[in-house]
Amino acid sequence: MFTVAHLKYKNIWIWLLLLVVLLVIAELPQANGFKVTATLISNHNYPVEEHTVHTYDDYILTMYRIPDSPKLKDNNATSTTKPVVFLQHGILCASDDWIINGPETSLAYMFADMGYDVWLGNARGNTYSRQHKHKRPDSSDFWNFSWHEIGVYDLTAMLDYVLEESNVASVHFVAHSQGTTTFFVLMSSMPWYNEKVRTVHLLAPIAFMRNHSFLLSKVGGIFLGYPSFLSMVLAGVELLPTTSVQKLFCEYVCSPESHFTFLCSGILNFIGGWGTRHLNHTLLPHVCETHPAGASTTQIIHYLQLYTSGDFKQFDYGIDLNLKKYNQKTPPHYEVSNIKSCVNMYYSNNDYMSAVEDVEYLATLLPCAELYRIPYDDWNHYDFLWSINVKEMINDRIIEKIEAYERTHDHPQAI
Repeated sequence: MFTVAHLKYKNIWIWLLLLVVLLVIAELPQANGFKVTATLISNHNYPVEEHTVHTYDDYILTMYRIPDSPKLKDNNATSTTKPVVFLQHGILCASDDWIINGPETSLAYMFADMGYDVWLGNARGNTYSRQHKHKRPDSSDFWNFSWHEIGVYDLTAMLDYVLEESNVASVHFVAHSQGTTTFFVLMSSMPWYNEKVRTVHLLAPIAFMRNHSFLLSKVGGIFLGYPSFLSMVLAGVELLPTTSVQKLFCEYVCSPESHFTFLCSGILNFIGGWGTRHLNHTLLPHVCETHPAGASTTQIIHYLQLYTSGDFKQFDYGIDLNLKKYNQKTPPHYEVSNIKSCVNMYYSNNDYMSAVEDVEYLATLLPCAELYRIPYDDWNHYDFLWSINVKEMINDRIIEKIEAYERTHDHPQAI
């Protein structure tokens, strides 16, 4: 009888093979990426809008909007009277995360079918947000950011834009993985933004990483988890962009007919948690086509600093630069007690990125937190998005909570 632990160590050769695949892909010529969000939405006969958002520090982001549903043709309210939901992806991901399951089980479509005005965010550096007013993505200056900047610049710009376009005062906020980190950053650093969210739903939340169990983090933390010459050299570099051979890899390795689909599912298991029985394998070609979507190495280094220090704090540049940037020797901690929104956190036992102990510790520091622990021991980091039972375990639960809130609260328009 094989346990998750047996599989983990028995298949160590698969882990090494996956590392080789990732390293090879990273060195291949870059492509413009597969921008499929709008196409996928249109293919399912849902209306879609593309919006361009400019951040305070001049990054140019692309957002997508699903303003209504073909299932509600006869009773769609005008967009100004609809409740609004904003969905934010994780690291190396994009807006595609919320739609590739298809219209029956993807959270974005389910919200649209319930009469919500749905917005999909894209953080700087991913396939859809590789533009800047002055910097080019082939220069190192473009990639000089972490998830701190995504929180205080990207999220603020996108939320303010959504509020103005939809003519509402607040939105329902849903995020996965790094998207949850950027929420914690924003609401801790700029607490007046708490007034701009109605309900908050965080899947696989990441802030404290004391019990983080991802193998590469354990190794990387030794070399990059603190300010050093190596971390300085490796920071500000584009990480795992879409490459010119990705389409071929997806077609021949991740297709249902391939004998090598274990490589595709293995990458997700390697990163998110080994041994899950919930992954919807029919989605692998679509996941492969759109992932990884690109990021900055500084985002990874920042996470490694959290893992090494055990704290949730801003980027550590070293004493000299910290004094210049923060006016103190060490980076400031994020004051999560500033987060006045009541936060719903969904977490699981087999998530290498978001450990049970770290989520539950974070909950003790928040003024208001509600926890839902997935009742499966093998549920991993990506099952929150692409499991065969994500509708019943996650999506229905989120929608039920939001609907209950809408029934008991007014929905003021923007002033």
